[in-house]
Amino acid sequence: MMSPRFVLPSLLLIASLGFASLAAAGTDEDNRLWLNLTLQGKLPADGWRWYAEIQPRFRENAEHIDSLLLRPAINYKVSKNLSAWLGYGYIRNYLVSGDIRDEHRLWQQLLYAFEPIGSTSLSARLRLEERRVEQFEDTGYRLRQMLRMTHPLSERWGVVVWDEVFFNTNHTDWGARSGFDQNRLFMGISHDLSASVKTEWGYLNQYIRTSTDDRMNHTLSGVLNVNF
Repeated sequence: MMSPRFVLPSLLLIASLGFASLAAAGTDEDNRLWLNLTLQGKLPADGWRWYAEIQPRFRENAEHIDSLLLRPAINYKVSKNLSAWLGYGYIRNYLVSGDIRDEHRLWQQLLYAFEPIGSTSLSARLRLEERRVEQFEDTGYRLRQMLRMTHPLSERWGVVVWDEVFFNTNHTDWGARSGFDQNRLFMGISHDLSASVKTEWGYLNQYIRTSTDDRMNHTLSGVLNVNF
């Protein structure tokens, strides 16, 4: 019988893989590259930290830039396991048509780290985004729920699996539709380069519901995380 310490991660992985395989039928597909530099550190006030992301994303076999995302935030440690976040996101989207579309987001989130199951770490993140696109009137509201599992393979190496589901709460004049928006499933390897520098590389499957044909992106994802 499977050990209880592996039950929840295994169920998460099986459910996510099942969703991705079912969604793949009848969709447009692309190979992509996402890079992410994440910086974070302590603020002078007790319990407060700052955070920043820089993310270039590339489409069409990584031959063309798709978007550039800048996402700063602050967070407060509410308890041993829970932190509350407030942030802003600037997203420059490079459309296939050649046009550029700029999006501004305010976002709030709760991040909860469960007590470890043996050496396996589990966490959950709930994020709310308020999205405004330049030259349009409507504000779009989107909920994102992520479950993440990490498990060490050695002192410096580990395996990472996470799944995140996106839901829009309203229709907008710039194209968002109420209901399910997309799902992201990541499976990869983490490596601690030092006590303060960590990297993650792996496969990210992104399934997106659109107003025409749905899309499945097969993405090589790389993250460099630096703590100050």
